[in-house]
Amino acid sequence: MTRLMNVISESIRQACYGTEFFGGFHGEAVVAVAEAVSIACARTVVAKDKEIFLGELRISYLTSAKKNAEVIVCRSVMRSGRNLSVIALEFKLKKTGNLVYTARATFYHMPAAKL
Repeated sequence: MTRLMNVISESIRQACYGTEFFGGFHGEAVVAVAEAVSIACARTVVAKDKEIFLGELRISYLTSAKKNAEVIVCRSVMRSGRNLSVIALEFKLKKTGNLVYTARATFYHMPAAKL
């Protein structure tokens, strides 16, 4: 778990340098953070012997977070079954609590089925 947290903190640190022309977070930086956090969340409910892979990641960009803004990521497991897990993420500004991005990730578990 410590290694995974190091990966997440590294993704967030790299995302801080990814800004667009207008000074907001670059979209791909938000994707990198969303993927790392959702993997960490999915790992809390999936057995360690099962591999998981990202099947879908949807992000809604509601507004932009400025370069030096602190963003809090709230995550939750929406559904977890035998073959897939669905994770929901909300990115909120720490200062105001305004919602800036939402994301939903679907992870598939391997092996999927025994035939």
